[in-house]
Amino acid sequence: MATLVTLAALAALSCAAAAPLNVLLVSTVSSPSHYIWTNALATGLLERGHRVTELVIRPPAVKHENRTSFVITAPTYGDEHGWDLEVTNVLSLWEEIPFFYSFCVESAKAAFESQAFTDLMKHLKEKKPKFDVFVLDFIMQEPMIGLNSVIGRVPVVAFTAFNMPEEVLQAMGSPFVASMLPFQGVGADGGVPMTFRERADNAFKWLTYKLYAHYVDRPRINQDIAKWFPGAPSLEELEKDLAISLVNTSPPLHGGMPTVPAVVEVGGLQAQPPKPLPKDLLDWVDAKNAPHGFIYMAFGTNVKAKMIRKERRDAILRAFGRLKQRVLWKYEDDDIHDKLPPNVKVAKWLPQNDILGHPNIRCFVSHNGGLSTQEASYHGVPIVGVPFFVDQIGYSHKIEKIGIGRRVHYQSITEDSFFETVFDVANNPKYRENMQKVRQALRDQKETPLERAVWYIEYAARTGGAPNLRSPGLQLRWYELYMLDLLGAALLAVVLFVWLVSRMVAAFVGLLFCTAPKRAKAKTQ
Repeated sequence: MATLVTLAALAALSCAAAAPLNVLLVSTVSSPSHYIWTNALATGLLERGHRVTELVIRPPAVKHENRTSFVITAPTYGDEHGWDLEVTNVLSLWEEIPFFYSFCVESAKAAFESQAFTDLMKHLKEKKPKFDVFVLDFIMQEPMIGLNSVIGRVPVVAFTAFNMPEEVLQAMGSPFVASMLPFQGVGADGGVPMTFRERADNAFKWLTYKLYAHYVDRPRINQDIAKWFPGAPSLEELEKDLAISLVNTSPPLHGGMPTVPAVVEVGGLQAQPPKPLPKDLLDWVDAKNAPHGFIYMAFGTNVKAKMIRKERRDAILRAFGRLKQRVLWKYEDDDIHDKLPPNVKVAKWLPQNDILGHPNIRCFVSHNGGLSTQEASYHGVPIVGVPFFVDQIGYSHKIEKIGIGRRVHYQSITEDSFFETVFDVANNPKYRENMQKVRQALRDQKETPLERAVWYIEYAARTGGAPNLRSPGLQLRWYELYMLDLLGAALLAVVLFVWLVSRMVAAFVGLLFCTAPKRAKAKTQ
């Protein structure tokens, strides 16, 4: 009888674990590349049989019966404001802080003022759906955590396509170790170990950003929460609902990260085995038509062709015309078709993952964004990095440091310099050999990053917020977490000790010099 009861209990637990979840997924960062990552995560949840209600910036390419989408139709930040590529990667710290946070503010404003957000709030209030877990693109859109007060404070799984930001570590009670973790917010070196100068620069930038976030950004976030979610708790209170954080890093590219168990690395979850290319592309890149291979160039979803200054574009085209390889360039405008060298083909959109997976590719000329760098690494393709801002700068340093590519400064592009760099990376076998090692390490995992991400979302839901993974650091004040109180006490003890010793020495010396004349006088008498 006891055996039957045990088996019944195990069966019930198994059914509960396998039951489909109702997931609220929100990703409103005003960058199309972030949606690529988000869509891969949503697709993974749907393939596991879960139901997904989402607030996103792009409509899903494939509809699904278990997917309810509220789509923000406002222009992205880059489309509306543009990027001045001549200055974005040479901003000073004091220029980059407002640049970065203006992106956050405008992105949040567009999301909250969208019809999609209004429709979602109406849906939540009228239908009152019950959710098991709230999956939130947390970084740069922190005010959206206020939605958890609307749906009843369920476990929150924060995620970000933006590497491993310090804000995530802080929210999860995991200390940011500035000597080991390059601070990505300002394009730190991206490679470890760091030199003394790099560590000093990294620590200064981190502290500056942290002070700005604490005194400027977090008050702004709390104002947004109070405005759009009346009666909701503060950010500090809502952060207590965070159960797991999924971060877009992986050891082969980022090194070992000192984090708490609730911070889960799922870097490259969007990278997949390639699908067959459309016939026109396949004919262009296939070995029989491109015996020397081909080169693929794309600057991501934020940097558009119209933003590239004409003289730099022309220099790039002349350099490509000198190569033996064919070139595919994702170019959104129609203004260069009559200027193309015979070995260059442009298209407004290209299936990047599938192109990078083609065996005839020789190198990838990229803006060195995180997702593009991961996809190139997953497929073993060397990189020529042309970074423009934020984490792209760190990744461009990284590819040089680990020998999987070279970087080019956008402002210094000339025909000869660009040709030399691309020719070297496309033809020198050392870059491909090093990249193959990274590729093997990325694929040598017990499960795919996407499978890991979905499992931890399910884990957060079925355990009521993964309480056993919560860091003791969440119970500590910031100065206790970094042991500054102990350091201060030790420093005070040293100062007191030195003061006491100095006073004792002074007293002894004073006594010595006071008694000496008296003894001399006594002897003369």
